[in-house]
Amino acid sequence: MSRIIRAASYARYSSDNQREESITAQNRAIEEYCKRKGYALVKRYADEAKSATTDNRSDFQRMIEESALGVFEVVVVHKFDRFARNRYDSAFYKRKLKLNLIKVESVLEQLDNSPESVILESVLEGMAEYYSKNLAREVRKGLNENAMKATHNGGRPPYGLKVNPKTQMYEIDVKRYKAVQMYFEGLDADLTRAEIARLINRAGFRTYTGDEFKITSFDTWATNPKYKGDYVWNASSSKDESGKRNSHLKKPIEEQIILKGAIPAIVPEDLWERVNAKLKKRESNSEKVRLKAKAVYLLSGKVFCFQCGNQISGESYTSRGRKYAYYKCSSKCENKGIPKGLLENVVIDKLIEICFSPEAIQRIVEKVQKLYKEKQGTVTNDAKPLKEEIASLEAKINNWIDAIGDGVLDRNILATKIKEANEKKVFLTSQLAQVEIIQKTPEIDDAAIIKVLNNRKAALLSDNPTDQKAVIQEYVDTINVFFTGDKKLDIEITVKFNMLGVPMVEARGFAPLYRRAATKASTRVSFILSFASLDS
Repeated sequence: MSRIIRAASYARYSSDNQREESITAQNRAIEEYCKRKGYALVKRYADEAKSATTDNRSDFQRMIEESALGVFEVVVVHKFDRFARNRYDSAFYKRKLKLNLIKVESVLEQLDNSPESVILESVLEGMAEYYSKNLAREVRKGLNENAMKATHNGGRPPYGLKVNPKTQMYEIDVKRYKAVQMYFEGLDADLTRAEIARLINRAGFRTYTGDEFKITSFDTWATNPKYKGDYVWNASSSKDESGKRNSHLKKPIEEQIILKGAIPAIVPEDLWERVNAKLKKRESNSEKVRLKAKAVYLLSGKVFCFQCGNQISGESYTSRGRKYAYYKCSSKCENKGIPKGLLENVVIDKLIEICFSPEAIQRIVEKVQKLYKEKQGTVTNDAKPLKEEIASLEAKINNWIDAIGDGVLDRNILATKIKEANEKKVFLTSQLAQVEIIQKTPEIDDAAIIKVLNNRKAALLSDNPTDQKAVIQEYVDTINVFFTGDKKLDIEITVKFNMLGVPMVEARGFAPLYRRAATKASTRVSFILSFASLDS
């Protein structure tokens, strides 16, 4: 008897515009998928009203943490865009799960472990990221239109202002605006924020939550242009790749929508400008901190020592005012450090040669297209049983309705059965609609696959270490290093799938015990690297 695989489900819907039932629909689809695959569904995770473009999702993070406990072996999602709509987050968290021996599977995008699936998954993730960014752009169009009319664009209005529910225009909040005036007048008189907070509290003002004011209550008051009557939209910088936003960074003026005098002013403009000039001067005098650039080791977790089998990790030291970065064996074997830039550059060069040459790209395109057609065929086959089950449910519902009319069976029992059958029919109909959409989806254009690969190549060749590291972590399995003496290194790079279509290299006598054998889904290349001095 085969062992039952334990599965966890993850579902998400991302806005109030989506029905809450979509979580239920996703879970139903996952349950059906697990039944077909013979999985035991042991854990459920779901995030409501959260976007997959950010990893700030409580249940998602709990799933990642609990993946180390060994409770489940596979995570099943309805579509890969439920997992993440940013390909870098997707790769990062899939790798975390992979380190815990856990796979991620999609109900509607069924991929196997073949080399071609790696590329196809990249294409699908790229499409999901495009959808997410395109949707955000369309939403922003509407918000920009609102901004041009100086209407409220969501969120809680600044303290001292309120929004007219009919016109959506800003108005002065007569119960609170004097607290804002006291704050600006206090700063202009060189009072501390703690002193101002005490004055405002004594005057009887409280925060929106009913608490007394503290110095942190005023974080954005002084710099908010709405208090001097200016409507400003799209001023904050965009979120970074991790989904976080630095509220202190602003976009260029030409990208902002600024309507001077469009809002009733709480404080005079000259007072606002005077206070902000004082704050800027204070910041420039107090914030004289040198930011030290932190080295990013592109090959972290990938480099191993042939002599002892231990991991080679990045480290640095400073000598005579100059900083040196190396990859060095974590044990006390005879291996000396390898200059960081030297090893990283040669790995990037070889990876481009192995995976991103015109010949390799052409082979990948052919394999991915073949795999995609096979997956489309699988989806086509899925439509028939769905149609048959819907027809069967419709027949049962009609028979039960007739039975109620004839008084043959208990009305309450049949009403419950009809309700359950209708719910299942709605679910199956939505599944069928999704299958039909996929069936009508045109084949992936060769250009789309080539674009994915060229984007990876461009990332490797860029000056952005974060992008370079993401590609290396995605494509490289291991890098084994052997010091042969005479200032030479024997380096063996194993990529995660077979790009060359040629037999793998033979393992040599000095291979350590931990070393895995090459498979049909990997490629190993070996070469000798010479350099002037291991100590330079």
